Amino acid sequence: MICINCCRETDCLYVEYSNNHIRLTDCTDCHDVVDQYVEIDNVLLFIDLLLLKPGAYRHLVYNSLELELSKFPDEAAFESAPKHEGMATSVQESNNGKIGRVRRIGRWGRRLRNWFVKFDKLNRIWVIITAFEVYLTWVSEERKFQENGSDALVASMLSQGALGQYMCFAVYCAIDFMVLHNTTYCLLVALFNWGSKIKYAKYVVSYTVLLSYGAKIYPILMLIWPYDTLLTTGILKIVANLYVVEALKIVTNQSYAAIISLFSLVFLIRSLTVKPLVSLVVTKGDVMLSWQYARAEYHQVWHKLINPLFSS
Repeated sequence: MICINCCRETDCLYVEYSNNHIRLTDCTDCHDVVDQYVEIDNVLLFIDLLLLKPGAYRHLVYNSLELELSKFPDEAAFESAPKHEGMATSVQESNNGKIGRVRRIGRWGRRLRNWFVKFDKLNRIWVIITAFEVYLTWVSEERKFQENGSDALVASMLSQGALGQYMCFAVYCAIDFMVLHNTTYCLLVALFNWGSKIKYAKYVVSYTVLLSYGAKIYPILMLIWPYDTLLTTGILKIVANLYVVEALKIVTNQSYAAIISLFSLVFLIRSLTVKPLVSLVVTKGDVMLSWQYARAEYHQVWHKLINPLFSS
């Protein structure tokens, strides 16, 4: 946990007395309240998130997330603690293969259930944002295809029924999110050595990206206007990307130049990897057809980069 004003580490956010009365902790460095959002309503917190208030982001991705995850035992420590019991279990499983498989399936089932309970808030946010992203991506890709009709992968996706199209674009958005989260975290660690002293560093990055993608929820306020045009969708994507840059700058305390460089590299990796991965899913593992789709995509990206240079 940290002070949301100066980012100094702290042991606690508040002291609880009898009758559920609490006193917020003061920071020993900046002498301000460590985390004022402990007493602020969620609606005001959501508004501050949309306004990109640094304290709101730090409260959620550092303090609130750590408090929530600390309620659950460390899975690695839990698995490594009873070593003698694990040895006995492995011997028993080798003697009886069926019982061993059932127990392994049961353990994986418990892990999956615990994971959903542990990351319930993150999963809810991810589902909401993905639902909007799927619709906006579906509309934008369909309209782009109607204008030029040169994307073979999108043509294959749009040739299916309504449910098939939705599932394809849902997979597209899910892969895009996974590449974005993992690439951002890996580059932060590799380029800036960030997160070595931060507990739950990977989850901090994922939570930051998810919250900053809250700009995708803006269309709720525009339901009375037609917002599914290419121009509006493009503006929303630009705003969402700016939100991600600003949020990462707030959370990591890196410079704008460093974050913009990192995000540009992440954008390049996403452009080169997402559609080839989606093509593998759409073609049901047909490597040759996926390579044709990927080669056509790389050809389009290359022409988009080269044509402006020669035209100028």
